Amino acid sequence: MDQAAVHGAIRGLYEGILDPGAWQQSLRAVTDMAGSAHASMMVWDTVTDQVTVNEVVNPVTELFTAYEAEFQVIDPAKSFAPRLVPGAWYIDARDLGPQAMARHPFYRDFFNRFDLRSYVACLVERQPHYEVYFSMQRAMSQEAFSGEDTRKLDWVVPHMRTAIAMRERTLALSTLASLSSRLIERLAFALIVYTPDRRLLLANTAGERWARRLDPAGKTAGWQLSRHFPDMLQAACDPATPLGAQAARATDSLGNHAEVLVLPLPPAHAFASQWQQPAAMVVVHEAGAPSVLLDTALRNLYALTPAETRLASRVATGEALPEASRQLRIRHETARTQLKSIFLKTGCTSQPQLTHLLTKLSAALDGG
Repeated sequence: MDQAAVHGAIRGLYEGILDPGAWQQSLRAVTDMAGSAHASMMVWDTVTDQVTVNEVVNPVTELFTAYEAEFQVIDPAKSFAPRLVPGAWYIDARDLGPQAMARHPFYRDFFNRFDLRSYVACLVERQPHYEVYFSMQRAMSQEAFSGEDTRKLDWVVPHMRTAIAMRERTLALSTLASLSSRLIERLAFALIVYTPDRRLLLANTAGERWARRLDPAGKTAGWQLSRHFPDMLQAACDPATPLGAQAARATDSLGNHAEVLVLPLPPAHAFASQWQQPAAMVVVHEAGAPSVLLDTALRNLYALTPAETRLASRVATGEALPEASRQLRIRHETARTQLKSIFLKTGCTSQPQLTHLLTKLSAALDGG
């Protein structure tokens, strides 16, 4: 096998993480090496039992349209799919057999009608609700696929699996980053997310202005903090015991002031999933700015539901969970479930810790 072609196909898979054209060229190269008439990536929605064909090499519109609309329902490969593990191949001539292929309506009424004889499918990815396959087809003028054919392609499967995982991860991060940016611009206060070494990860417009004011010395552009800002970040990002809800007052030479709150970003937080490292969320509320209700802030910062927000507000005052559930007229088990969700979203592990967080947050947002 041409090693230059192999390396080119592998390189194309990884370039295809960001460049769909490179991905298509790589699939075409693999298809040519296998001597196939057509190839495609196929996604099987195991909930609706519907197969979608995309990223087709040498497309024939009628072929793949007919498959999706009618013949995917009787595709004999589906009965073999549960036995496959990721990276394994279904080979029709081996698994179904030539005699069964000759009698099966999938081949008699569909495949042969499009001058196709045989096909293989590799399980690339299996998720709870869908599966991804790489499939190739051969024409009637060619030999049926064999185990030897797929063994010659074993080199491509790990790279294809890795590239698909990276491509999905990249797409998810891009989507989340775009969504996060739009959402935080709607906040009525400055929000910034930092690494322990003060590298800026995320900020809304108001947060960007404050990021320029918060320097290692705790002051810039005439503003001074009552506590050393880098130390606050380090304490919030401590992976073992992050210090929750630290507050500081920022003042300038003209007498203006603002409340700066530094919060550890819980690993479960929607923002945190982007960076795979400890991070701190900084909230700044300037004196004279419109008042921000605590429940609104909880929904914006931690995605608490209205029911979770109501429970958090009562528990944070020191009210016991049984009493809070009675006052809210919900079952104790429901309150326990909601409290666990609140802890997960806020990073708190106890009611006193939650009380401390909400007290500091409320004071900062009220400018007190």
